Amino acid sequence: MCPDFAASNFTEAQKQRLSELGGEDFIDLSFLSMSERDDKFDEIELTLARKNKDDLLRLLTSVRRPVLRQIERAIAQALIDGGFTEVVTPSIISREFITRMGITEAHDLWKQIFWVDAKRCLRPMLAPNLYHMMKELRRISKPVSIFEVGSCFRKESRGREHSEEFTMLNAVELAPQENASDRLKEMINMSLRAIGITEYTLRKVKSEVYGETVDVVVNGVEVASGATGPHALDGNWLVVDPWAGVGFGLERIAMVTKPSKVLSHVSRSLSYLDGCSLSVI
Repeated sequence: MCPDFAASNFTEAQKQRLSELGGEDFIDLSFLSMSERDDKFDEIELTLARKNKDDLLRLLTSVRRPVLRQIERAIAQALIDGGFTEVVTPSIISREFITRMGITEAHDLWKQIFWVDAKRCLRPMLAPNLYHMMKELRRISKPVSIFEVGSCFRKESRGREHSEEFTMLNAVELAPQENASDRLKEMINMSLRAIGITEYTLRKVKSEVYGETVDVVVNGVEVASGATGPHALDGNWLVVDPWAGVGFGLERIAMVTKPSKVLSHVSRSLSYLDGCSLSVI
């Protein structure tokens, strides 16, 4: 061992490289010499790079669709089979829709919004448009069972479980034929079962928008959040019936499905594809 070398971890550059290749589990290894450290790094990097290339080849030659899109399709089909109708709404919404959700300049979420101009923004959530659709469709028939899949945008701190553009799948049923809380649990179960997830935890948490939500946790990661009405916000949308709604963060589900430790690896990206780094091709 070199006399000036104390036991240490990988260098910051090495850690970054391992993270790019999905090797987060190796980052905290410690070594007694530089040669031991560098030899181990070379070994791990080679193994991860080969796996990275193999996974990309498998995607290009057989799988064809990233897990993010597989999840989207499977949950969407389960909801359709369960009587839900897909809707498609704008990604740019009005300032009025934001305030109708009870979000004002005093809220932390307000600071995360990407404003297009003084009256319009990129939607930070799907809920405002779905509230509007419920109000319109309730005049045709009840219950109103709808869902939407689409990008949402927030000025998030860049972390392992956050991204400024993320994909939400929201399902909502207005005037369910049973108790709204029971219907919410059914909606969560039918959606997760479609992608093979049967083990999950429901927990009630405080929400800046809804007051309280039911979060869905899989392997320690919050992958969805649900709520029920009647709710104080309903009057802003002229909604008077009970409802149950749940929003799934599809990238977070992709994280626990792959599995991956970093959300950006399975998100919309020009650097990664389906969890694989494009820098090692």
